[in-house]
Amino acid sequence: MAQASRRTGFALIEVMIALVIVAITTSLAFASYRRQLVRSHRIEAVQALLAAAAEQEKFHLALGRYSDRIDSGVGDERPGLPVASTTTHRKYELVIEYADAARFRIVATPLEDGGQGDDLQCRRLSIDESGRREALDASGNDSTSRCW
Repeated sequence: MAQASRRTGFALIEVMIALVIVAITTSLAFASYRRQLVRSHRIEAVQALLAAAAEQEKFHLALGRYSDRIDSGVGDERPGLPVASTTTHRKYELVIEYADAARFRIVATPLEDGGQGDDLQCRRLSIDESGRREALDASGNDSTSRCW
C-alpha cells in the first residue's frame, strides 16, 4: 500500500492571503498614526496661541496696550512679545492679526511646507483679548468645537 506523501511548507495562496492581511492592517495603522500626528501638531499650535495670549496680557499690563509684534527679543528697540512666530516643530505660523490699546487677535495657520496641509478641519486657529477661541476649516466653516 502506498503511503500518502506529506506536504511541507505553505502554498502560494496562503502566503498571498497573509500578505494581504498584513497590507490592510498596515494601511489602517498608518492612517491612524497620521491622524494622531496631525492632531498633536494642532495641539502644539493651540498651546502656542495660549502662551502668546498670556504674553499679550503681560504686555498690556506693562505698557497699557497690546503688542503688534511677535518674535521680539529682550532689549529690542520696538518692544514686542517674546514668543516664537512658528511652533516648536515648525508646523504652524503665528501672526498678530490686529492689536491696539483695547483688543488683539492672534492667528495660527499651517505652514505650507510643514506637513499640516492635510489638516482640513483646522486651517485657521485664533484667540482674542477676551479669550474667545475660533477655528475655521478649509471651506471657511466654523470648526471651533473640533479644533480647540
